[in-house]
Amino acid sequence: MTGTSSAAIRAALDAGLNTEALDLARKAVLEDSGAAEPRYLGALACARMGATGEAERWLGEIDRTRLENDALAAEVWSLAGRIAKERFSAAKDRTHPAASASARAAIDCYRRAYEISGSAYPAANAATLAMLSGDAALSKTLARDALHKLAASGDHWHHATSGEALLALGRLPEARQHYEEAYRLAGNRFGDIASMRRQLRLIGSSAALELLDAIPAPHIIAFSGHMIDHPARTTPRFPPALEPAVASALRERLAHLGPSIGYAQPACGADILFLEAMQDAGMQTQIVLPFAKPDFIETSVRFAGEAWCERFERVLARATRVILATEEAFLGDQVLFEHAAHLIQGMAILRARELLTQPLALTVHEPGSRELAGGTAASARIWARNGGQTENIDLAVLRGGAPADQAKIDEEALPERAGQSGRPRSLKSLFFADISGFSGMPEEYTPPFVEMFLETCQKTLESLEHQAVDANTRGDALFIVFDLPSHAAEFAIRLQQAMSTVDWPAFGISGTGVRIGLHTGPVFDIYDPVMSKTTFYGTHVNRAARLEPIVQPGHIFVTEAFAASLVAENEGRFTCDYIGAMPLAKQFGEARLYRLRWSGED
Repeated sequence: MTGTSSAAIRAALDAGLNTEALDLARKAVLEDSGAAEPRYLGALACARMGATGEAERWLGEIDRTRLENDALAAEVWSLAGRIAKERFSAAKDRTHPAASASARAAIDCYRRAYEISGSAYPAANAATLAMLSGDAALSKTLARDALHKLAASGDHWHHATSGEALLALGRLPEARQHYEEAYRLAGNRFGDIASMRRQLRLIGSSAALELLDAIPAPHIIAFSGHMIDHPARTTPRFPPALEPAVASALRERLAHLGPSIGYAQPACGADILFLEAMQDAGMQTQIVLPFAKPDFIETSVRFAGEAWCERFERVLARATRVILATEEAFLGDQVLFEHAAHLIQGMAILRARELLTQPLALTVHEPGSRELAGGTAASARIWARNGGQTENIDLAVLRGGAPADQAKIDEEALPERAGQSGRPRSLKSLFFADISGFSGMPEEYTPPFVEMFLETCQKTLESLEHQAVDANTRGDALFIVFDLPSHAAEFAIRLQQAMSTVDWPAFGISGTGVRIGLHTGPVFDIYDPVMSKTTFYGTHVNRAARLEPIVQPGHIFVTEAFAASLVAENEGRFTCDYIGAMPLAKQFGEARLYRLRWSGED
């Protein structure tokens, strides 16, 4: 194939650049309308972004009877089986005819992939689905075929496949041995472990559910803890002499929990002690910096001494990932701590959902402490209010004395978060949208289309319970500001639904749709004398604007900050599916993105 190569599309997929891969696939199909591989790769990109309907559409354009490349044919049939299996898995009533049809389709697709490739993996998948659909004889036949194809030993997937086939055959002790070995070999590949657990939950039998303890999910910890006492504090809460006791208590608790992934800020005191304990145990740590690193050191580390600054640098160097909630300076804005706290809790929730487990809030906290924006006391209250599991290491108990006199502490006006005062920022959720293909619309259609589009936006905004803070338009482009992520999410989905009914050919264009991007972050509100209203500015506005151009038409992409802030609201109406890290437009860096949808919908 000339022009855009399938190798380039596969390279983009391997790098997690799903939207780029999809764009390359579209270009390749235009260059060679009969090519099957770009269509398969476009379907795979859509499937990885959670766009199941789009994936089916791409696969539906492939004539599977004319595939001459066996490797590609096996991939196509396996992906078709995966999509049908997801349809079956999502069904609320698996006895419903539509669910049964999905199960049968998945079996047929996986069997075809097995016949072409001779691989054990599609055979095991087909065996499981045959068992779930009530065809015990076929299930056992396919399970034996899978075991026959598997060698005596292999990687974690090899053992998971063996375990699944043995489960279908009712050989439970052997199945458990293979799942235990799969868990051992998987190590910290927690995503792979989640896939194994998801398959056992799909099976859903008592035997399958009993095997879940052979491949346990890691604990996901949202951590927050008090800092070491500032030298100006006269009433001790976390005096430096208490550090060994806190460190010991944290290490003991983590040893009891076992494999874990931790999210925390890196302030002196409990935060750094937690991160050190996690890292010394070989566990993953995700560190959130609320603002620029030099400012964070000055506000939250240096007052405790240079030794803590050195420890701060070490935990950052050893971190699995460091997230800058905002890259800008502190400027005395306490809301930046609040934003970081939202991200820690939300990221932990998102990761726990991805790994099919429940997150845990672990705190080093003295109950009754004064609540600061984004501080430990506020974080613990919000987590408990949302019904989350919380475990606390009580500083008063470790001190072995009476609780600190909080009233006296509150009067001390400690300079723990001092910073340059200036125009305060506020947390806002930012909506950007435009119409893909609008620039190619014939001139005569532009006025009626813009009128229709803006009227639809107006009606959608008016239908909301919570109104927007600001709205700006230019042609087909929208920039709207909301107070909360849930407000922006509801508007985005409702607008997308309203625009999905548009007769695009009536406006001289086809195959297009609304592209919507959402982001949450701290912004400046400034009165605009030209527009005679308050408008919003800042780096996070720019970041949101660079997201929308890479969105797949007809979908809503949101940043990790938006997704985390949304779930931290404890909103159950929405689901955010992770689709990968992707480069933003105009070389604005890379962002981890999610696809937003109503819960329960594709």
